[in-house]
Amino acid sequence: MDYAQVAKLHNKVFSTPRNSPEREQAINSLSEAERTAVFSLEKDYMLGRITRKEIAEMAQKGNGTMTYEQFVKKSESNEKGVMQELSQFAMKSPELYQQYRERYHWEQNEQTRLHNRRLTENTFKNKPFSIR
Repeated sequence: MDYAQVAKLHNKVFSTPRNSPEREQAINSLSEAERTAVFSLEKDYMLGRITRKEIAEMAQKGNGTMTYEQFVKKSESNEKGVMQELSQFAMKSPELYQQYRERYHWEQNEQTRLHNRRLTENTFKNKPFSIR
């Protein structure tokens, strides 16, 4: 069983309210192998080995939509035709494209802040306080 299918089943089961008849029905509709895989994925989430975003991205791989990692690679590449692919992705799923773009810009701004902080710290390192 591939990860995309397990992630879809996981989202189906755990998108329902806890201790509800809908969740029981969703769990009972799974085969034994599917149930084991879904609860193994939930266990990994509970132990902190995987995040909800990673589970959602695994499910997207099965849908054929672009994952965040693919979006970042295509945004940073200078190859021909990449902007056309990103434009098509934006047309197909504008909400997801907007989320990816905001997340990408936020990460870029965070990297810039960290870089500037490191530069500033190294500039004033080992200098008397009066010069700072």
